[in-house]
Amino acid sequence: MRLRRRGVQRREPCVLWLAMDDTAPHPYLVSSLRQAGMAVRDLHWAMSENGHRSFGRYVEFGARTGQEHPMSVKLISPRMLLELARAPEDVLIIYELGLVGLYAGLSKLFRPHKVVSLVEGDYRYIGRAGTAPLKVMARRLAARFIDVFVANNPPAREYLIRTLDVPDDKIIVGWWLAGMPADLEAHPLAAVPIPEGSPLFVCAGRLIPQKGTDLVIRALSVYRRQFGPCVLWVIGEGPERESLVQLSRRLGVEDMVTFLGMVDHHVLKGAFQACQAFVFPTLQDFVGRVVVEALSAGAPVVVSPMTGAVGTIVHDGVNGIVVDPRDESALAEAMHRATDPDTSRALRDGVRHTSAALSPDAVTKVLLSAVGQAQGGHAVQDVM
Repeated sequence: MRLRRRGVQRREPCVLWLAMDDTAPHPYLVSSLRQAGMAVRDLHWAMSENGHRSFGRYVEFGARTGQEHPMSVKLISPRMLLELARAPEDVLIIYELGLVGLYAGLSKLFRPHKVVSLVEGDYRYIGRAGTAPLKVMARRLAARFIDVFVANNPPAREYLIRTLDVPDDKIIVGWWLAGMPADLEAHPLAAVPIPEGSPLFVCAGRLIPQKGTDLVIRALSVYRRQFGPCVLWVIGEGPERESLVQLSRRLGVEDMVTFLGMVDHHVLKGAFQACQAFVFPTLQDFVGRVVVEALSAGAPVVVSPMTGAVGTIVHDGVNGIVVDPRDESALAEAMHRATDPDTSRALRDGVRHTSAALSPDAVTKVLLSAVGQAQGGHAVQDVM
């Protein structure tokens, strides 16, 4: 990568990417940034690394109800401010606009960092946690120190402007949530048999009430009565696993459901490529990284309208089917529609035409643009 401004060649920027743990940033995105010539260092503030203590932890208060995110707080040590003040990188990239964002901003008093913040969606619609006055105040304060925001979609942009009072000229609207790279090898699950003639569906995510996995299992009993047998692979772990196993037994669909637990990205991609559709019955999500991964792997999606993916990367009848998962008959019907040969062909064509922006390479261009704007305002970029 070369950054030029008014004909003056500049050295490659060095970036420190701050994330809570090793689930973000997506490892393939970081690899793509490095291939583009950017030096990137990760700092996972909630994990102990190289024998050193972590800088904080994430705490939730109260039980999840399935309808909203619980109240939560990030407890982050002031040591992190000292760490950032010592960091030699030119640009800090952050997700959070709470204490992490504030520490990143305050570190500019000691070292001339630029700070880029990634915003996934409209945080006002994430239950109690999204409207807590103290959180909004902290985000507004942190936002004053941010040089450039990258908003995943127009609702994220509106949130920045209307709730956090961010000037429009500091916002880039561009997709930064990367999916799987095209060259990632897919590993099939040969040990999991699929009866001949039975369509395969995949549901993946943390097994908590908010994700709505129980709604898919309930829809299976309707599917069997109306359309015949099918197979559902449930990928992921969580506190609801045992209750979901028991639910499948009570409904008499345990022979149709296989709980695979956690799998690596090679196996996940293999599952996406094998299925008729990925089912995402969430009751509330900004976007859902797994939806992005499914689309980038070529799988059509049957998705809940209660996610920011709908209307941004998922378009009903184009690359997916949007259905309220709380209506088990409607969900079963949507899953069956996805198995129709003509519908399946059209949806897969739609996936191919709409998922290009989700690749790590495409997302890298968006982030390079943000880093260039943060450093120079009007940098011209050539990605080699």
